[in-house]
Amino acid sequence: MPVLKRRTAQVGDVFQILTSEGVCYGLITHTHEKWGFIVAIYREFFTTEPKDFDAVVAGAPQIITAFLIQDAVRAGLFALVAHVDLPGHLKKFPTFRSTNNLKGDDTLWFFWEGVAQRRVERPLTDEEKKYPRGPSLPSAPLLIEMIQNDYRVERDYT
Repeated sequence: MPVLKRRTAQVGDVFQILTSEGVCYGLITHTHEKWGFIVAIYREFFTTEPKDFDAVVAGAPQIITAFLIQDAVRAGLFALVAHVDLPGHLKKFPTFRSTNNLKGDDTLWFFWEGVAQRRVERPLTDEEKKYPRGPSLPSAPLLIEMIQNDYRVERDYT
């Protein structure tokens, strides 16, 4: 498995994730002054190294989250393996959603796109249910557990 010679994470870097189900990949999509790196995680498992990492990251990711990828790379938990151009659907900073009190249709939701936060108190639309949770900073083991358990924000954080 070729590994990038540098260990400094950058937007566009693809990193390898070893799970009990096999190898999958993540992509660094953005940086944020407060939250650090934003990553997209793909739940497709590989037994051999992909020939085209652009194709690996072309689809919809399983998870989008803030993550301390630089720390994980330096600790040897994940390896940077390629650098790609961001796919068009991931170029815009993602809209995150969060709440401090899940109460079904009466939940007060907060939407955040990197700068300002707005709030709504109403049921989420189907599109809003797909917004990533957070921003949060899962640990590397928690991120791997989320991948293995097929975590889906629209199903597991409603």
